[in-house]
Amino acid sequence: MFARSARLALLAMAACVVLSGCASARPDGPGDCVGPADFCVPFFGS
Repeated sequence: MFARSARLALLAMAACVVLSGCASARPDGPGDCVGPADFCVPFFGS
């Protein structure tokens, strides 16, 4: 039971780290990458 709870807690922490990293990424120019390296979407400033 403890192992399952610990695994769930680790998964939740990892999700928070990924989401916070994604939210803090601020592209500042055309052609900058938005998102993880394997799912890169160019950002064309508005």
